[in-house]
Amino acid sequence: MRLSINKRFAIGGDFEFKIEDIKKKDKQETLLNGQKGTWSASGRSALAKILKHLKDIGIQEILLPSFLCESILQPVKKLGFRYSFYPVTKSLIAQPEPKPRTAVLVIHYFGWINPSTCNLRSEQIDGFYLIEDASQAALSNWSFANSENRFVVLSPRKFGPLPFGGWCNIVTMAEKPSHAIECLAWRSIAARLAKSTYLTEHGLPVDNKIEEFYLSAFMAVEAYLNNHPTDSGIPQIILDIMDGLDWAEIGKRRRANWQYLHELLSKFVEPLMTDLPTDVVPLGYVIRLAYRDKVRKALAARRIFCPVHWPLPTEITKSRFPNAVKLSETSLTLPIDQRYGPEDMAFMAKAVKDVL
Repeated sequence: MRLSINKRFAIGGDFEFKIEDIKKKDKQETLLNGQKGTWSASGRSALAKILKHLKDIGIQEILLPSFLCESILQPVKKLGFRYSFYPVTKSLIAQPEPKPRTAVLVIHYFGWINPSTCNLRSEQIDGFYLIEDASQAALSNWSFANSENRFVVLSPRKFGPLPFGGWCNIVTMAEKPSHAIECLAWRSIAARLAKSTYLTEHGLPVDNKIEEFYLSAFMAVEAYLNNHPTDSGIPQIILDIMDGLDWAEIGKRRRANWQYLHELLSKFVEPLMTDLPTDVVPLGYVIRLAYRDKVRKALAARRIFCPVHWPLPTEITKSRFPNAVKLSETSLTLPIDQRYGPEDMAFMAKAVKDVL
């Protein structure tokens, strides 16, 4: 049985870090599906590497999905690319119309490989370059045959206790991390260790000062990445932690949690995804709610913290992109990551039913 909500318990939020989680040397190749590339500080800095490469060969325009995280625009704007948006269906299928001498970015949403990529990978348009954003599908089967006009970006930050980390399939010399990134990495690791210890003291009441301490460290990393979207150096300590995590077990636990939560909730809510293919490791269990913000607030009061994907750029309007706006306004992502098990999923399912 779960503790009272005024005790030190939480589902969701940034990953805490436990030394005992570092169990083996799993090497980053496990994450990369045999692909060669370069690690960087974040998904957006990995995207910047691709954009710099494209700019060097004369590509200056990119087509972006209308349902996207605004952080994708940061390197696009920083590097001076022209950009426009294309529609996404209510079931998240990308609908770009590729043009010669342009790049198209497609997102693999929430762990599921976008169905549009099969056709887009075979496009024979002169000078058309495909960029697949697998940041939400880092543990799914996103791999493809090497090609000069296809690129992939991923970020394991969404799947483990990593304040930094992005990758793209361009092989370049890794940059030395800045002093600021090194400091922020160690600060975030310390905060994650503190959060882990804090949450294990189940019998004690919530301590707002301690929670503010580790939350401020997490926010400092995001603020830095927002202000420096092209900085690409990654500290060695991050690569070492990445090496030590059991990514296969992480994938198994996420899949098991998704399936159990789906059994408990699918008859009471509208799930965005209704099946779990064998090659998919989900980011979360995404549901659509007419009163999403009200439900999210009620769950937070029970210390279940659910992210929203995503607040959209101001250029995305309901008149032009109704599906994207509706997705943004109604989607709620329930945490199903490896920190949790069946008891947590049952507790969360009951809480969702209670607040609907």
